[in-house]
Amino acid sequence: KTKATIFAERIGVKNFSASQGWMEKFGKRHCIKMNRIHGEAGSTDIELLQIDKAAIKEKIEGYSARDIYNFDETALFYAAPPRTTISHQKFSGWKDNKKRLTVGLLCNADGTDKWSDVLMIGHARRPNCFNKNNKKQEASDHGFSMYHYNSNAWMTRSIFHVFLRRFDHAMKAQKRKVLLILDNFSGHIVDYTPTNVELLFLPPNTTSHLQPLDGGIIRAFKAYFKRKQYAKAYQYIGMIQNGNQDKIGPIEKIFEIDQLWAMKWIREAWESVSAKTIENCWNATIFRFIEDEDSEGSSKIIYWS
Repeated sequence: KTKATIFAERIGVKNFSASQGWMEKFGKRHCIKMNRIHGEAGSTDIELLQIDKAAIKEKIEGYSARDIYNFDETALFYAAPPRTTISHQKFSGWKDNKKRLTVGLLCNADGTDKWSDVLMIGHARRPNCFNKNNKKQEASDHGFSMYHYNSNAWMTRSIFHVFLRRFDHAMKAQKRKVLLILDNFSGHIVDYTPTNVELLFLPPNTTSHLQPLDGGIIRAFKAYFKRKQYAKAYQYIGMIQNGNQDKIGPIEKIFEIDQLWAMKWIREAWESVSAKTIENCWNATIFRFIEDEDSEGSSKIIYWS
């Protein structure tokens, strides 16, 4: 779409819009389609699971939308090449880049409160990208006070313990009682009893259906991140076309970024996710699941104010 817009400007085509409809017609006209290099998917029939809907509903109805939060973590392979592209035929992709950060995201049900100081977990205490003028810098020196590290870059009980205490203290300072919805990951079960945060653990195998962050919020966040990565790659290719390849390295590196840039883009991508997107995902997941039914048997979604 970006390239088509540039071509339109170069040849003087006015009022051109590279819309999704235009993209689909362009692909159909030239027999080009989106080919996935590899991937997998799974699903769970939530109707077959034994879930105490009444207990979940009772807890949620005790809070306003502003005071209902969801926290979840996701792996972000920040230097990985895309798994899809447009082409006439299938072809092999690049070797996967395994550089990753685990990102923990927190937001409330009306989208008005999402922590901009995103929880991030990396491999190293002091990644090379933090070093400047041979000075050993911490992540906090760059404004990331919620950066943790371990050999696997995974969420652990000790890290979640620190996060939960911090969240609880923040709610206490605001004199608020809130509900925090979590999946049943064992790392979320810690030896700490919050005073201002009530925990609600979702039943096993239900997160893709009930958890708002898994219902589209994380997907939107990653899309904003990838947009930044692909814009950088597009700029990289332009430099190669202009004969500057000796200054920027081989074509295989067009999607790579260092960890510090990834962390900055993570924060910016999270800030780009709109309150409306967050609200819609809540209404499409946990709120839809506990919806009321009117006397005629038709469903009616509950909207908390």
